[in-house]
Amino acid sequence: MSRRETLALVLVCVVSAAAGFGAWRWHQVSADAKATEQRPDLAFKDLDGKPHRMSEWDGKLVLLNFWATWCAPCLKEIPLLVEAQARHGARGFQIIGVAVDDIDPVRSFAQRLKINYPLMAGGPEVYDAMHDLGAELEALPFSVLIAPGGRIVGRASGDLSAEELKEWLDAHLP
Repeated sequence: MSRRETLALVLVCVVSAAAGFGAWRWHQVSADAKATEQRPDLAFKDLDGKPHRMSEWDGKLVLLNFWATWCAPCLKEIPLLVEAQARHGARGFQIIGVAVDDIDPVRSFAQRLKINYPLMAGGPEVYDAMHDLGAELEALPFSVLIAPGGRIVGRASGDLSAEELKEWLDAHLP
């Protein structure tokens, strides 16, 4: 292999490693750097059009999960969330699903996937809420973990793994 080919190969490896690291950083579940940041009291509409404010769930550990029916990673994540809600709900854990979608497909998916936590739905205002909660990209799924006092304690871009969710629950659920 010539020196030029070797340098080209090294360059490709360095660029690939940097891209891989960037993708990992984007996806990782983060403990929030600003641990004192309070969640805004955002409002969402449920599948019946009734408005709900985040303050309704004060006193609970809340996982606010943004998703859509057309998002494959979101749908992959839902069974994990359904199981977590069933297992930990009695201990003060509450998942709130916020779909960037029309109500009818969300309602259909909720029945088919047996979603056991409150669902909200909306359009562009949902992306605004994601931004207000610290989403750097408008990518789904996006999750925010909110402590019982309203402090944001974690964010995740991309689908949560069982291990990531377990770490969050172990660290923040009594």
